[in-house]
Amino acid sequence: MNQSRTSFGVPRLDLASPGRSVAENIELATLAERRGWGGFWVAETAGADAVATASAVATRLQSGRVGTAIIPMQTRDPLLLAMAASTIDQVAPGGFILGLGTSTKLIIEDWHATPWGASPLELTRECVGLARRFLEGERITTETGRWRYRRAQLAARPSTPTPIYLAALNDRMLELAGEIADGVILNFVTVADVDHAKRLVARGAERAGRDLDGFEFTVFFRATVTDDYEEVRERYQRELFTYVMAPVYQKMFAREGFGDACREIEGLWRAGERERALDSVPPTLIRERALIGTVDDIRERLAAYAEAGTDSTLVFPVAVPGRDYVEDCTRIIEALARISHQGPR
Repeated sequence: MNQSRTSFGVPRLDLASPGRSVAENIELATLAERRGWGGFWVAETAGADAVATASAVATRLQSGRVGTAIIPMQTRDPLLLAMAASTIDQVAPGGFILGLGTSTKLIIEDWHATPWGASPLELTRECVGLARRFLEGERITTETGRWRYRRAQLAARPSTPTPIYLAALNDRMLELAGEIADGVILNFVTVADVDHAKRLVARGAERAGRDLDGFEFTVFFRATVTDDYEEVRERYQRELFTYVMAPVYQKMFAREGFGDACREIEGLWRAGERERALDSVPPTLIRERALIGTVDDIRERLAAYAEAGTDSTLVFPVAVPGRDYVEDCTRIIEALARISHQGPR
């Protein structure tokens, strides 16, 4: 289900759930669809339940697809994931995409009281393999692995095959996505990172003896339409800080020369100099990985990502602090709609 790339030289725009409630997500998702956006995706950590939110929004869309970006693999077993996919598929007019990731130990162990388990690669291979088998109607008994089933089977298969996308960051997970997934979800990446990801996904696909026809390269973006970066500088510094502190992201940022900056920021934070740590997040690190600027600026950025091989984007509108939240998300959605389609339907 690669419904990607517009005819306007930019990747497809899908909305990443910006609403603070189900009602707000329905309001913003239906607005986005009327303005020509392609679909709606929802994440899950400790706030909104992704399955409930995706289902509620799907019932209000006319044609858009719905996906998860992402559900952590450790918090639902593969049969429950298949059950969710089959259920949402019944109400999503443009189909459903099951986006999975390994999340972090803090979220899995501390927040969800669930064992981290095997290595992320082993966990991902096992989870995707079992979920696919359930979605294909197989009755499963397992003797090894994290999940031990005894003659388990999905009672109602989806009407169409359910694509499974993987959130991938490090090299080995990108290769695994090429081996077993239908698409990859990239986060906080530059154009150069997309090129890097495409090479590794292709390497994994070649090793598995499969082609990448229909494989979708998706990038998650935070976006603000503004001609004044200072309006949102602190908001984005706080957003990116969490990732700067994560070792797996530090490795990615170091690939483009920000390793020393990440270590400095982490040192300041651990020394108790919290505000200095936040202020030390380089503007370049933010602006090369987010969509901040005028509509023309963002159109140019997206065209560069399309040229690098990005098929679609999951765009999270970041409202300007101090403004009415829903009104400013609406403003951003309507402004970005001008990039990729001819006008309201």
